[in-house]
Amino acid sequence: MSAAPVVLWEKKERMSKQDQANILMVDDQPGKLLSYEAILSGLGENLIKARSAREALDQLLHHDIAVVLMDVSMPEMDGFELADMIHHHPRFQKTAIIFISAVHLTDGDRIKGYQSGAVDYISVPVVPELLRAKVSVFADLYRKNRQLERLNRELEDRVEERTREIRNLNSQLEQRVAELETIMQVLPVGVAVSQDPECRLVTGNAALSELLGVKTGDNISLNGPDGQGLSCAMYRQGKRLEPDALPLQLSAKTGQPLRSTELEVRRREGGSSYVLASAIPLFREDGAVRGAVGAFVDVTNRKQLENLLRERADLLELATEAIIVRDLKGSILFWNAGAETLYGWRRDEVLGRPLHEVLMTKFPVDFSEIESALALRRTWEGNLVQSRRDGQELVVACRKALKADRAAILEIYRDITDQLRAEDVLRRTERLAAMGRVAGIIAHEINNPLESITNTFYLLRNHPSLDEEARHYAQLGEEELLRVSHITRQTLGFYRESKDPEEVSLSQLLDDILELQTRQLEFSNIVIDKQYKSKGVIEGFPAELKQVFLNLIGNAEQAMPQGGTLRLRVIDCAPRGERSRGICISVIDTGSGIEPAHAKQLFEPFFTTKSTKGTGLGLWISKGIVQKYGGTIRFRSLRHFSGNCTCFQVFLPNENRNAVPSTTADARSAFAELTGRPSARE
Repeated sequence: MSAAPVVLWEKKERMSKQDQANILMVDDQPGKLLSYEAILSGLGENLIKARSAREALDQLLHHDIAVVLMDVSMPEMDGFELADMIHHHPRFQKTAIIFISAVHLTDGDRIKGYQSGAVDYISVPVVPELLRAKVSVFADLYRKNRQLERLNRELEDRVEERTREIRNLNSQLEQRVAELETIMQVLPVGVAVSQDPECRLVTGNAALSELLGVKTGDNISLNGPDGQGLSCAMYRQGKRLEPDALPLQLSAKTGQPLRSTELEVRRREGGSSYVLASAIPLFREDGAVRGAVGAFVDVTNRKQLENLLRERADLLELATEAIIVRDLKGSILFWNAGAETLYGWRRDEVLGRPLHEVLMTKFPVDFSEIESALALRRTWEGNLVQSRRDGQELVVACRKALKADRAAILEIYRDITDQLRAEDVLRRTERLAAMGRVAGIIAHEINNPLESITNTFYLLRNHPSLDEEARHYAQLGEEELLRVSHITRQTLGFYRESKDPEEVSLSQLLDDILELQTRQLEFSNIVIDKQYKSKGVIEGFPAELKQVFLNLIGNAEQAMPQGGTLRLRVIDCAPRGERSRGICISVIDTGSGIEPAHAKQLFEPFFTTKSTKGTGLGLWISKGIVQKYGGTIRFRSLRHFSGNCTCFQVFLPNENRNAVPSTTADARSAFAELTGRPSARE
């Protein structure tokens, strides 16, 4: 008898915490609670103690209790009252209650306990093995009930989920069937069906009957049983087809699908139409052909439009603008030579493809709004953003026109990318010019009071009332005012336009530019290395020349965001390939260098490597100014694993005979001098 509880105890010890049952022990005497705990601890269940009825109710509300072990005699509320209260609650009606009593031992007490909802009544002294066995039975019963409930819930969830899936599938199937029925009712495509391999009996829908000029429900087979056939004939590429060579008959005969065959339908009473036919065989379960299904799309309007476009193609090919014709679905029908040039796509590569998917068009408004306006007014104009085959984006002026019969749309595109860029640059240039004029006006207006203040400081510096320290501060103030006055004169000279060419010292001009850029150069940690071996005097316009070298020095500065060395060299020279002698001005930096792929485009208008920060016109304008003086501008960019070196060399001709030969090898020697290493590949 004692072996079973031991085995049960060991089994409970191996029980996981998740499977433990909560056993509530209720007694107002702590000693009894400890004895119950000692007896039941070997079961491996979760034991919960309560010293009063109120505390027991609180534990019931906070835990899922499997068995309640309860004393009958308790203050405030006895065990019978507590059991009644517990079982009147819907949540605890199935909770097992075991009474333990040393006083209420009569049969009436036992009957009252069972009426209160108890499942057992144990008298004191308690036999440990008996109590342990009874509690274990009810705990296992609770655990199995809970497992059954969990399995039942899982089963219900699975059934509900499966039912929901089936309901959804049925709903989708019903929707599909309804959609197919609706499509067949409004389908504008002709459909033919034959249920015999020889296609002697062929029925068609209303669209096909109308296309062939027969009544709905008539046999439309050309080799029908009456031998008369239809009052029309079918041709492919001008050759009449025999009945067994028609798409439906051919597919049923070969057992293979037939895709998109263009046919001409000629009627006996005159007139013809064009259809795009396709067919697919129908098979029996044993694999034998039992018939065929065919689809016939009326492409008469498209064919007529193609013929019309062919007649006018020669004229359209002469247009420099991109002229494109598409159908109402967006598929390309015509693509002229101008479109090939503008977008880089050949005609045979785009015909039949969606126009705006090929060109990746970005519309200024929703596409449906454009289509609505086109349908209402038959024309639409606006600017679009499109992409060439190589990915380059273009801004194009677009004009759309809807054909009178609404069968196609004519679209004409003109590239206005450079025009918009030029307009934007013009606006920026005008704004900068206005800023320059304002700067000149400000410099002019403050120049006169500056002279007065400078004279006042001169008189103040020599005033006898000042001591040596005050005279020192007055002298410092006078020097700073002289520096401010010099900056204003430089600003006036920079923005003052000359009507006639004058003598310009290029070395002095470079110093003036550096003085204006001093703060930015110092902030960027750029070291200036000036090598003026000639004053570089020429006849010219200072403002133009300042624009050239301000652009070159500004580019060099931007190429060295982390600092570096900027070398300016002025020498008399005679470059190779130049007949005249003149002055060579080199602007050399140790910045990021120029990519070889950018070399050929560097002096082209609107080409920039500065993303949105640059206009792409600086070097182009500089080259134009230099060429105006009969000079040249070249560059060389050398790359090395330890650094880069870029040299822009401007040659301006004059008649100075003290010239020395100079070539673009200056860049290589400059790299060696600046970095202390030999130059590498370009």
